[in-house]
Amino acid sequence: MRKAVSPQRDAFARLMGGIAQLPGLAEEDERYFRDIYDHLIRISDLIDSYRDLLTGAMDVYLSTVSNRLNSVMKQLTIIATVFLPLSWLTGFFGQNFGFMVRHIGRWETFIGLGFGSELLVLAALLLFFKRRGWF
Repeated sequence: MRKAVSPQRDAFARLMGGIAQLPGLAEEDERYFRDIYDHLIRISDLIDSYRDLLTGAMDVYLSTVSNRLNSVMKQLTIIATVFLPLSWLTGFFGQNFGFMVRHIGRWETFIGLGFGSELLVLAALLLFFKRRGWF
């Protein structure tokens, strides 16, 4: 709309300056063209104001989407942070280290250390997240 109205407005503005030299046009025609020019100015102003309004609405929408994305990324970060130490502990206790083979003789102790350390780390992370207000 802006591309269609702006050239017409400019053409009528140029026409308003030299209307007296055109043959066959009376003062009534000059008032008619001035009225058209006024309407074109109003339409152009309305188009600009609607464009500003639409730009503001689009900015609000994009800000809302960005905030929602930040919330999702925060939740995914918390999940990744919880599973990273658990994966490391699972991998560590899955190895056959000489210390573990010599000093941990019973399977109850091995499972207690493996699951106990994972549960302890998980509880510490959840407590930390809860105190920070992340969830």
